[in-house]
Amino acid sequence: MPPAEPPKPATIEERTTKLEERLLAAGPGFQQAYRDSLDMSWIYHDSALEGVVYTPQELNVALKQEPTIAAEASLMPIVLEVRNHKAVVDYIRAEAKSSGKKQAQITLTEIKRMHDLLSGNTPEAQAARALTERREKTEKELAKEKERSGFRKDMPLHRTYFHDIAAPAKIPGMLEKLVDFTASAEFREYHPIRQAATVQHQFVQIFPFSEHSGKIGRMCTNLILLRHNYLPCVIHSIDRQRYYESFRAPVAAFRQLLMEAMENSLDNALKYFRDLSRAYKAIN
Repeated sequence: MPPAEPPKPATIEERTTKLEERLLAAGPGFQQAYRDSLDMSWIYHDSALEGVVYTPQELNVALKQEPTIAAEASLMPIVLEVRNHKAVVDYIRAEAKSSGKKQAQITLTEIKRMHDLLSGNTPEAQAARALTERREKTEKELAKEKERSGFRKDMPLHRTYFHDIAAPAKIPGMLEKLVDFTASAEFREYHPIRQAATVQHQFVQIFPFSEHSGKIGRMCTNLILLRHNYLPCVIHSIDRQRYYESFRAPVAAFRQLLMEAMENSLDNALKYFRDLSRAYKAIN
């Protein structure tokens, strides 16, 4: 008798279903602990891909404590940055829940809203920042903030991403073309993972903003994935160099990286629930 074939590894969809079952079976406390852990990991690695590494203390103060509890004034800029990042995470979750699978398009309104949230260009973020600065901004500072809120106006000499990016004059047209493509019948026929990879790869080629283009590209990807009930894809910071290099290659290379990151996120989530379950049984 020939030896039995080894079982095939579970697909992303099968692991996603398994995780959903674990979440439904878990109590509210487990669910909240999982979401808190996911958000902290998400923001940590998403920032580390851009070269900004937060400590556990900084993330804990920003995500779990009131503004007045920040240990020292020097920590407040980091606290505000992290909270701006969390605001985008909350925003795309709400957008995915309200739009659902039928909405394939990534709109210019969503892209600009993500940029405003990350930049702190909202009334809530500006009020929080004003409390820490305790002074009126100069006209020069206000003008600089206004300039950052729009599309990129130059070709930066020193930057994190090394692939070719669009000339400033071409940004509006290229971004409009991408947005229109996500509304097309062709795009809707793509598998959600292909949609997610295509949008991020093209968005980062355009690189529309001087700040946060990489983060917004990843948020667009996760908005698509969340609409289709996938776990958010957290690309690990150890894959930073591979992540950058994938934008100098065809989209297929980036799609492979994305799928591996999704599998890794699912495996970590399922392990988290196994560990919590064992700890719970040990206590009881």
